[in-house]
Amino acid sequence: MLNFQEFQEYVEMNLKEVLSEEYQDAVVSLNEVTKNNGTVLHAVTVRPEDSNIAPNIYLDGYFKKYEEGADIDIVMGEIGRVAMDNMRAPEEFASIGRDFQNFDFVKDKIIMVAVNAERNRDLLAGAPHQCREDLALIYKVMIGDNKDGIATITIKNEHMAMWGVTTETIHDLAMENTKEILPVTIQSMNEVMREMFAKDGMPDEIAEAMFADMPANQQMYVISNASKVNGAASMFYEDALSGLADRIGTDLFILPSSVHECIAVSTDMGTPESLAEMVQEVNGTQVNLEEQLSDHVYRFDAKAKTISLADTTMEQLEAKVSENTQEYDVSQSQTEGSRPRHHR
Repeated sequence: MLNFQEFQEYVEMNLKEVLSEEYQDAVVSLNEVTKNNGTVLHAVTVRPEDSNIAPNIYLDGYFKKYEEGADIDIVMGEIGRVAMDNMRAPEEFASIGRDFQNFDFVKDKIIMVAVNAERNRDLLAGAPHQCREDLALIYKVMIGDNKDGIATITIKNEHMAMWGVTTETIHDLAMENTKEILPVTIQSMNEVMREMFAKDGMPDEIAEAMFADMPANQQMYVISNASKVNGAASMFYEDALSGLADRIGTDLFILPSSVHECIAVSTDMGTPESLAEMVQEVNGTQVNLEEQLSDHVYRFDAKAKTISLADTTMEQLEAKVSENTQEYDVSQSQTEGSRPRHHR
């Protein structure tokens, strides 16, 4: 059986055998892509000869299928079909290289995304952002939106320099655009469950009986956006949270379930420490590293309309990071002496 490195090389060398005749001149190469939280995915990139845009087909999942016993020829066939289905870039991508240089083209498409600040230090070093507690708001240009999701390009410092704009300008545009392009959604968990079962064909009356309404201050509320992608940034629209807090009658605890959504509950529903333990348990067992946002819980003060860490403080987090860094440096010095996205 091939190991992962050998599997990647096998795909690179043999992929053209499963591509149709029209794609025999495509350029096939291996590529590593760093995603959220520093997660590195391994891709094969297949670029048509006459194009500067090519699909990345991530191989990590296909290797897992192979490890679990799938025949390599079947796996190669699947990779080939995905490559051919995505070889020709969507029409809106055709001129993106040129259009992206024009700030008038991108300014109405800039949105914001919430990420974990500590886990994305390398990204933040080269990208405009605004820190909010242990999180950071980064900015993306939304260049496509369809049933399969949204296509974006992360704004880097070199893009700002090319456009001649500041981080403040980018942030202000993102705050306004995101609210319009990806409006905030807040649903009770009961509403979410009723929708899910209705899509599976359950009659409305049965769903209603199963998920009867509870008092507002005893429910969980899902905060996201209309696309359900990168919706956790919606927690920073204070007016939307104010409306929920008024409905419940208390301040809110915000639980970051992933980069795509957060859960809001009344501050009557537990201590921040116990809720943080729940978040950490879910992150450790149910949420992919790439989609994790934070292990901590936030409090929304309805009167002040502010969000702050509830189970810890930034000072405590910074001290913990400092301790970890010192331990790493010592360990490193001790071992030194003993050692002999489609992309453009």
